[in-house]
Amino acid sequence: MAKINVTVPASKGNQRSFGLTLPPQDYDVLRRKHLSTGTLFEDPYFPAEDETLFFSQKPPRKFLWKRPQEICANPKMFVGGADRLDVKQGILGDCWLLAAMASLCSDQILMSQVIPPNQGWGAGYAGIFYFRFWHFGTWIDVCVDDRLPTYNNKLIFTHSESNNEFWPALMEKAYAKLHGSYEALKGGKTAEAMEDFTGGVVESYDLTKPLSFDLFRYMKKSNDRLSLLSCSIKANTKEIEAKLDNGLIKGHAYSVTDIKNIPVRGRNTQLLRIRNPWGNEREWKGAWSDKSKEWNLITDDEKKKYGITFADDGEFWMAFDDFKRNFTDVEICNITLDQFDEDETITNWNSLILNGSWRGSTAGGCRNFPTFTDNPQYAIDLTEDADGDGKCSVLIALMQKNRRQQKKLGVRDLCIGYAVYKAPDSKTAKVDKKFVDYNRSAATSGSYTNSREVFARIELDPGRYIIIPSAFKPQEEGDFLLRIFTETAAHQGGDSGSDDDKGDPRKKQLRQFFDRLAGDDNEIDAEELQDILTTSLKKDKLVNVFDIGACRVMIAMLDTDDNGTLNFEEFSNLLEVIGQWKAIFYKVDRNRSGTMEKNELDEALKLSGFTVSRPMLNGIFLRFAKKRSFLNFDDFVACLAGLKLAVANHEKLKKMGEMDLPLGKYLRIALNI
Repeated sequence: MAKINVTVPASKGNQRSFGLTLPPQDYDVLRRKHLSTGTLFEDPYFPAEDETLFFSQKPPRKFLWKRPQEICANPKMFVGGADRLDVKQGILGDCWLLAAMASLCSDQILMSQVIPPNQGWGAGYAGIFYFRFWHFGTWIDVCVDDRLPTYNNKLIFTHSESNNEFWPALMEKAYAKLHGSYEALKGGKTAEAMEDFTGGVVESYDLTKPLSFDLFRYMKKSNDRLSLLSCSIKANTKEIEAKLDNGLIKGHAYSVTDIKNIPVRGRNTQLLRIRNPWGNEREWKGAWSDKSKEWNLITDDEKKKYGITFADDGEFWMAFDDFKRNFTDVEICNITLDQFDEDETITNWNSLILNGSWRGSTAGGCRNFPTFTDNPQYAIDLTEDADGDGKCSVLIALMQKNRRQQKKLGVRDLCIGYAVYKAPDSKTAKVDKKFVDYNRSAATSGSYTNSREVFARIELDPGRYIIIPSAFKPQEEGDFLLRIFTETAAHQGGDSGSDDDKGDPRKKQLRQFFDRLAGDDNEIDAEELQDILTTSLKKDKLVNVFDIGACRVMIAMLDTDDNGTLNFEEFSNLLEVIGQWKAIFYKVDRNRSGTMEKNELDEALKLSGFTVSRPMLNGIFLRFAKKRSFLNFDDFVACLAGLKLAVANHEKLKKMGEMDLPLGKYLRIALNI
């Protein structure tokens, strides 16, 4: 994990919070309580009242709140599983949210993370459901009751094609609760919801501007790697949801549900499948639309092979050239950060998540103003990437927090951006106005925009850099989240100094403990390490006997002198690493089972600095789960130690010119997956 030094001036301004905090509600505790009393849960924090629906108007008619069993005879969370065609828009202008929900259906592992399984109206039903969203750097659970607004016994907001399927309506309700009301969901960018469903990073592309890479190839590659994709057509305020003659709609969010290279008369034809969340006949009318003559060029068997069907369901195909001519914006939510890598299926990205604020004296505005350098500044040291091109790959995402929750108070998104400056030396942690006036930035996020998040991929020379995030105007206050991803570790900015072992009583105590265990050779081998970890982790009820294989891998990971044992410094470092891994294990083990399932492993790997493709995740899980449906803590330790050791060996051999295999293929061999 990269380390970073943060220098933030003390704020003398208003210290008010810009966010809404949901009161803690424990799903299991509440559910058991209502089962024991024979009552159904009614959420006091998101009541079945008009104020929950709208904050700027009264409902256009009298809506009745009903539970699903009052609407239909046999309510279910899913009917035949989650499908993109389940999601149909109601009277609320939240097509951006629905486009993300439809895209989420393409990955059932992600879907089960957002909608935890085993919820429904059978045994154990207590009127309470919960959903899980990524909320500004943290996964949180949002509980709701199942009372939904209806008119004439039909749902007025998002609903499913099947009248007894309720996951879209309940998921929308949970997301509305997270933001304060249903009306708070009116208008937005699909990128917001895609990130909140995945914790991923969204890249946005303006198709009216030239791009330096093959967009179709990149979109197809992203789709194949289960990224979420959406598109839209720019519109001014008077053009929102304006219907065009070609069947498309301006200012409206669509989801991209498939991308194909289909051979037609010996030539590959680039086609995209796109879905309008209205789920009706409002579809593209041009070439490759449902009733176009182009489909006569493909046999029925080929249509079946490529999953091509036609119905008035809001979904249609169109050629990529037509797509570029008609759509103006594309958003790609990368679940993993290896999209530009040609062959590798895993990249050891180091991630940093930093919370900050623009308040009073630290709300300095952009470079146009003399107070620019009063904004929070972040110093980061970059080293050369493993590919040996002399550059450092950095992904920087700046997100403003909690603005949607405050819409009813008149709060709107700020115009935000950031600038990156090459520091004058290796010790500078903050630059002043004079420096900024006489030095160009090394990189920026581009034009300031009122998006929730701005993002850029940057290539920099090795060295120290200062990142300055800001709003466009001074005195515009708000909270933000800065995410920095580096391909190699970014080291702490500022003087690190050295530890005085003798002056540290904890390290002195650890030294005495080590000396008692190590014996005359002053080293610890795998068997001795196994005894230590088994004894210490039994207190946490994590293992009965710590796996000896995991001990050997950990020793190999930290054994700098290659003698198969650990000296005191190596042992001290190992205990620190195990402590970090134990914290990650506890963080993702939300049901406190003491084990880790596949979807939890995916999150844990990301928290550990690894992003893996879905096939690689499956292989890793099968390798370390040992034919079980879960990992124990020592399995997880063996997994991380094996990954770190293999990545380090690959980089070492590559620098020596002795490695031709891509990292992904090398890992499959090294880890035997």
